Amino acid sequence: MENIIHMEYYKQDVDALRGLGHEVLVCNRYRDIPWRFDALFIWWWTFALLPVLFARLTGRKALVSGVYNFRFDDPSSGTDYFGRSWWQRALISLATRLANANLFVSRREFEEVKVYFPRINSYYAPCAVGDEYFAANGANAERNLILNLAWSGAENLKRKGVGTILEAAALLKSRGQVFQLVLAGKQGPAFADLQKRIKELDLSDRVKAVGEVTQEQKLELYAQTSLYLQPSHYEGFGLATAEAMAAGCCVIITDVGEVRTVVGDTGIYIEPGDANALTDSITKLMADKAQVAELSAKAALRIKGLFSSSAKRQNLERILHNLGIEKHE
Repeated sequence: MENIIHMEYYKQDVDALRGLGHEVLVCNRYRDIPWRFDALFIWWWTFALLPVLFARLTGRKALVSGVYNFRFDDPSSGTDYFGRSWWQRALISLATRLANANLFVSRREFEEVKVYFPRINSYYAPCAVGDEYFAANGANAERNLILNLAWSGAENLKRKGVGTILEAAALLKSRGQVFQLVLAGKQGPAFADLQKRIKELDLSDRVKAVGEVTQEQKLELYAQTSLYLQPSHYEGFGLATAEAMAAGCCVIITDVGEVRTVVGDTGIYIEPGDANALTDSITKLMADKAQVAELSAKAALRIKGLFSSSAKRQNLERILHNLGIEKHE
C-alpha cells in the first residue's frame, strides 16, 4: 500500500483521477475490492485478469495501465511478453482482450500491442511529471552532483545500467576527475552488493549509495544535480529521467524502449553498456557548462509541453468520457 500511496508512478494516476473529481479507493489485495464501484483502474496486465473478470461479470468497467514489456530488443533487459511461459502469456492476453480499455504509457508499446491484438480498445496514456519538479528547476542551488535513481534489485540494477555507471566512475577517477556521484532509490536485495562494488572499485570518496530518499530529499537532489545518468538497457517510459529533465538536469541516456519519445534531442545518447562512451560524455559536459545549460533548458520545456500533470488529467478525462465513466456530483 505504501508504494501505491507514495511511489510517483502510481501516485500520479491517483492524483489525476481525484483531480477530475472521482472518489478513489486504493486496494492492493483482491479481497479489498468493494462490491460497489463504477470502474476498476488496474496497474499491470500480469495481475489484471481476476479484477477484469470481476468488473465484467458485475457489469462495470475495467481499465488496465502500465508498461507491457512487450518486446525487448536486448535480451539482457529481462523477460518480455514473448519470453514468458505459455500460461503467463495466456493470462496477460486474456486480460488485454477483456479490459474495456488498455492504457499504454509507452507510445511504442501502444503501437505494437494494438497490432498484435487488433481488436482491443487501447489508448496512449503516458506518465506525467508533477509541478514540484519544475519548481525544483528554479531552486537557488549549486549544481555539482551526478545522479542516478534506481531500485536496487539485482535485475533492475543491471537493466538500469548501474554497473556501467560505476565502471565510468572508476574511469573518471583514474583520469583525475573530481566529481560526486549519488546513487539513490528504494533499497532492494542487491543494495549491499552495490555498496560492496563501490568499495571494490575504490570509489567511496566519489560515489555514495544513499538508498531510499523522501520526496523532499529527491527534489533537493535533483536541484543540486548537473548530470543525470540513465544508461539503461530498456525503459518502458523513463519517469525518473523525465523528472530530472523537468528539474533542470542534463541527461545522458540510451536510445532504448521509450526513451527517445521522452527525451527527444534534449539529451546525450550513448550505447547501452558502453562505459567508455559514458565516461567521455560526462567529461565533455563537465567541461562545457554552456551545452549543459542549453540541453537542460530544452529538456525542461519538452517535459512541460508533453508530460505535464494537466496534460495527464485532460487525457484521462477524455478516456473516461469515451468509456462512459463520469464523476458523481
